[in-house]
Amino acid sequence: MKMKDTLHVMGTLGPENYLVELTTTRHTIKIDEPESLGGSDQYPNPAQYLLSALASCTAITIKMYANNKGWVISSGKTRKTFVKAVQFENKLEDVQIERLLTVGSKCPISKLLEQPVNMEFEK
Repeated sequence: MKMKDTLHVMGTLGPENYLVELTTTRHTIKIDEPESLGGSDQYPNPAQYLLSALASCTAITIKMYANNKGWVISSGKTRKTFVKAVQFENKLEDVQIERLLTVGSKCPISKLLEQPVNMEFEK
């Protein structure tokens, strides 16, 4: 399955305040808001999912690139707040780190976030 074939999601707002069920091509996830905003805090909020998508996409993109280069990075951590930060367990050369940071900044979710979001009404 190609990436473009997975870029479909349908959100349904249920009877519970702010609880949204999202259905993708093969999975269902739920989103909520914290109690302080009127939700029940049963699931991550939209911003947490967005940051999770960006952090995981960056980690996967870096791992794929390193694997293709034959670079051993073992495991790593990606933290996303307002700046993406990556950390590797293995010692890497500066040139490898710079290249991985460049590649990681171009993960599909980063590219998706750079695009304008068009909104339309469906009847």
